[in-house]
Amino acid sequence: MPLFVRWAIALAFTQMVEAPIYATAIGGARPTRERWAIALAASFITHPLVWFVIPELVSTLAPGASHWSAIAVAETFAVTAEALWLALFGVRYALPLALLANGASFTLGLFAYVFLAW
Repeated sequence: MPLFVRWAIALAFTQMVEAPIYATAIGGARPTRERWAIALAASFITHPLVWFVIPELVSTLAPGASHWSAIAVAETFAVTAEALWLALFGVRYALPLALLANGASFTLGLFAYVFLAW
C-alpha cells in the first residue's frame, strides 16, 4: 500500500480518536462548530509532519537512530505542538489533554498494527 494511502488512513484513525477528546475538553463555552474545528485542526497540523518530515529529519541528523527514536521525537513534537495549539484558544490543561489524546491514538494505533495487522 502506498505511503500516502497509509498516511491518510492513519490520519482518519487519529482524528476519530483525538478529535472527540479535544472537542469534549474544549467545552461548551464555544459553539460546537468552533470546538470541532479547533479539535480537528490540532492533528491536521501535526500529522503530516509526524509522518513525512520528522522521520527524515531524525534519520538525517542521527543516521544510526532506531525507528523507535523517530517515533519518540515525533510523538513528543505532536504532544507539544497540539498543546500549544490548544493553549492558543485558552483550553485549560492543554498539555495533559494533548498527552491523553496522543497517548490514546498511539496506543490504539499500535494495537491495531500489532494485533490486527493493520
